Amino acid sequence: MKRENSVWQKNFIFLFCSKLIKITADSFAFNSILWFLIFEGKGAIGTALLIAVSFLPQALLGPVITPLMKTNTLKFWMFFADLTRALLMFVIPICYFNGFSPLWFIILMTLIHSATGASYNPASVSLIPKVVKEDLIQKANAIIQSSEHMIRLAAVTLCGVLIVMIGASYTMLIPLSLYIISGCLVLFIHYAKKSDRVEGETSTTQGTYFKKLKRGFALVRRHHILYPLAIYCVFSNIASAPWEALSAVYISEDLNGGPIVHSLLKVTTAGGAFLLGYVLAKVKVNRYGLLFVAAGMIEGAAFFITGMNAFLPLVFLAAFALGATVSAINVPEHTIIQMSVEDEDQPQVYAVISMISYVMIPIGALLGGYAATFFGAGKVIAVGGLVEILAGIVILLFTKLGKAQRTDLIKEKELDLKI
Repeated sequence: MKRENSVWQKNFIFLFCSKLIKITADSFAFNSILWFLIFEGKGAIGTALLIAVSFLPQALLGPVITPLMKTNTLKFWMFFADLTRALLMFVIPICYFNGFSPLWFIILMTLIHSATGASYNPASVSLIPKVVKEDLIQKANAIIQSSEHMIRLAAVTLCGVLIVMIGASYTMLIPLSLYIISGCLVLFIHYAKKSDRVEGETSTTQGTYFKKLKRGFALVRRHHILYPLAIYCVFSNIASAPWEALSAVYISEDLNGGPIVHSLLKVTTAGGAFLLGYVLAKVKVNRYGLLFVAAGMIEGAAFFITGMNAFLPLVFLAAFALGATVSAINVPEHTIIQMSVEDEDQPQVYAVISMISYVMIPIGALLGGYAATFFGAGKVIAVGGLVEILAGIVILLFTKLGKAQRTDLIKEKELDLKI
């Protein structure tokens, strides 16, 4: 393959390396803060608050921040997000070394840390079509997705070793340098920008901040492909929340396993995600919506099988399938947004769908935890899987998501300009 037809161009390499370093830093940051709270005796309340503020702020603030973004400033949003996180990971341990580390302060710092994701994640997803050719977008997404899971797994393992060796507070200083490196790499990315005339026309069409804010929701609501995708994301996250919240309990009580079994399941899941991501980097897909829904239904089947059968080898098989579906869901979701939404609207559309999806996770986790006290963790996980399967069938039968092809995505992008 000629180099000009390869995804591995200079700009993508910078983006790829930056994202993997940033993911490593995120893993170090979260796990070091988690164990810092445990070692400092903050207990279940501290860890529960940490998990709550780790993803909700970025989901809720995304639609509010992204109307401020422009195509030619995406990398600067990512740079300042990394710089802010680096500063936070410097402030927390320094304050601790000086005798100041109340729970409210740590949670506040973590909340700000999460809030920076409201700009970084939409900007990074929207940047991919600017640095690779259109026919390589799927491959670029698949490469990043498959690599993310393996890097995250390795980072968690290394972080655990360092926490044991040097302590959680000193481990917090490691993400400081990683975030700075990640942010600097982004600045080396160069991509073609719209001419002043075209950008001016787009800006005039979209109007003021509040019009842009409303526009993001309107685009998702009127989009024949993204709207059913967003609806299925709601059911998918509600269905997966019980597994995320109850998997450790289920392994302990129903499978008589311990932390080692739980860790091995995480490794198996990461392996499935990497393998499917690798396959998607090699195979070109035409119906991204069908892949998205089919992956969700397979994920639901894996939840159902896992919850209904307390047989450890079968649970490992289901864990591998779960990992594979993660890549099979994220890759088409990102690709659909990148190919069917106009450049300036991509960050906000991504943020709106993320918000709709992520707010379902704590709701599903709370409902699942409450139901598990009456029916058991296994049955609740199985019901979640059944919900995801039934929702997928309805989406395939009554919407255009499963039927949409690449040409339909291009048509939707043209309609986007008229809204």
